[in-house]
Amino acid sequence: MKTKLIIVSVLCLANFFTVHLVSTKASELASQELPDFKNSSKEKNQIYGYFILELYHKEIMAAIKEHYNDDKISGYTTPKQPHHDMISISMLHNNDNKELQKYSYALKIKLLPIYSNGTILGEDTIYFAVEPFRLTMKNIPKDYPTIELISYEHSNPSSKNK
Repeated sequence: MKTKLIIVSVLCLANFFTVHLVSTKASELASQELPDFKNSSKEKNQIYGYFILELYHKEIMAAIKEHYNDDKISGYTTPKQPHHDMISISMLHNNDNKELQKYSYALKIKLLPIYSNGTILGEDTIYFAVEPFRLTMKNIPKDYPTIELISYEHSNPSSKNK
């Protein structure tokens, strides 16, 4: 009986050390592959802004082309440094506008629409109402889109952004 107890104890200890060593190695490997998340608030806001621009690129381009009524616009760029505030977000709860009540958030996006030759058309601010959870849904009713243009503001490009 003592022999069985000793064998079981040795096997349990061997198993524990093996699992511990494997999980430690996996943990070390994972930490080496992860990016550095120790950015300043301004850097985090800038990265967040780029993420939103990529996430809603199609809708942003449609709004720009519709505003200018010009299909030759090739894209947009961000305002010159510092541009950590190019994207702002706000919650839309308790909104009196019935059309906006079906959305949770409003996005304010500052950007510079451009032609392929680099000509800047303006310093524009675009406002969208968004409901992010609908991004993963299929067969969404037309009355409940993921994103909706609220407003488009245009101003001529300043000398610092030319």
